[in-house]
Parts: sequence; C-alpha cells; structure tokens
Amino acid sequence: MKRQLMILGCALLLLVAVSPRPAVADPLRALTVQELVAEPETVYDIAFLWFDNLAEGRASFGVGERPGTYRATLEAKTLGVAAWLTQDRIQRYTSLMELGADGRLNSLIHESLIIKGSKKKRREKSKRYTFDEQKREVRYQATADGSAGPEQIFPMGPETPNDILTAFYNFRLGAFGPLRPGARYTIPTFNRKGKGVIVVETLPDGPRTNPFFPSNGLLCRAIVDPEIFDTGGGAIFFWFDRSVHPPRGIVEQVIGLGDVKGSARPQVVKTQPN
Repeated sequence: MKRQLMILGCALLLLVAVSPRPAVADPLRALTVQELVAEPETVYDIAFLWFDNLAEGRASFGVGERPGTYRATLEAKTLGVAAWLTQDRIQRYTSLMELGADGRLNSLIHESLIIKGSKKKRREKSKRYTFDEQKREVRYQATADGSAGPEQIFPMGPETPNDILTAFYNFRLGAFGPLRPGARYTIPTFNRKGKGVIVVETLPDGPRTNPFFPSNGLLCRAIVDPEIFDTGGGAIFFWFDRSVHPPRGIVEQVIGLGDVKGSARPQVVKTQPN
C-alpha cells in the first residue's frame, strides 16, 4: 500500500512538473511622448441616465508653451435636452506637465472647472493644484464665481505625485510597469486633504461583465478620489485597444448624472497636402 501511494505521489509530482502553465497575456506596448503628441484630438459621444449621445467629450495632448512641457485637456459638455436638464453643464480638466529625465511626466499645474448656466445665471467653480518640485510642496486653491478661497500649502512627500491626467498619460507611457491583464498599479497623487493614491487594476482577458466593453484589448478599473469627477464613490473604467488608444470608458456614480459612458468617434488623421 505504501509503495502504491509513493508511486501515485511521484506520478502527481511529475504531472505538475510537465503540465503546461497558463499563458501570460502579452502586455500592450508602451507609447512614447512623441506618439502621444501626434495623436489627433479624441471626441467622445457621452451617454448618461436614459439618454444616448446627449453630451460630448474631448481629450487632447500636446506640447506646452515652454520647451519640455506638455498640456493635456479633458472636457465634457451637455447638449440638447441634457443641457437644459443640467443647466448647460461644462466640466474641463487641464494639466500642465514636464518630461523628467527618467522619461516620466511630472505634474506642474492641474486645474478643474465646472460651469453651469449661461449669461447672468452662469456659475463657475474651479480648483487649482500647483506642484513645486524644488520646494517639495503642493499649493491648492479653490475659486467660486470669481471669488478665490485661501491658498493651502501641503508638503509633497518623498514620492512625486501625479494629478489624474498626468497619471493617465504616464500609464500609457508604461511608467508604472508593463500594461498587461491582471496587474495592479498604485500611483501617488494629491487631493485637497493631502497625499493620496490612485489604484488601477487591469482586468483579465475574456468576456466582460459589462457588454459595453469588448473582450479583447485591456480593460482597466481605477479608484480615484470622489472629488475629482464629483462621483459618489464609483470607479472609473477605461478600455484600451491594441494601439493603446482609449475608445471607451465609464465613470460610475457621477452626482446628478449616474453612470456616464463615453464612446470615441472614429479618429480623423490630418494629412499634409502634397
């Protein structure tokens, strides 16, 4: 009996040793800053509540005013009936960043702006973060309808923080590691309370729970501070195709709008005349 058990045990060990291991999906290739600059502006049709295509989003990345700097902008505005329901709402996020010697983009200034209403009923709320690498501090200031609040100054800490847009483009550059399914990334960031983190998880290949996303490519789930997009604590999902372009995304639980879905329109590549 003991001999039979030994033979069975050896057979099992041999089977484990020679059995093929599950294949690890190849990572998406990391982009370069030059490739990001060359991308045309991406225009998204946005759906929320019971409506489709009642808002428009635009995302762009380009060179800044000073050599070595870059500017990213993400903007969404409601259209038609949705504009009436949301008081002509516009949300704009802008980041000025600088390319470091290590190939990463470093946040310089991040601004968010929410506009509601028009003409005399126009209301604006904005937030501004200024990242001072030399002093290792972050300055924060909020403004409402032209009235600026007190400026707050926070120590930056040992890790250089990323604002939400800088983190997104650094992610596409592969600055936090290879872009492969089943990975997890912890990205240092900053909010009005001080230091924080953005946690990004890439979901495994295969059929998606939400049919809005294709089964191929790379689907990511990010947990960010709710203040960034005025959410009720929901996650952000963004899907990359094999060219590392993000054609689809969802921001969950946006206050007053519910889940907001964005689908990219086909990109038009500008060609130079002969």
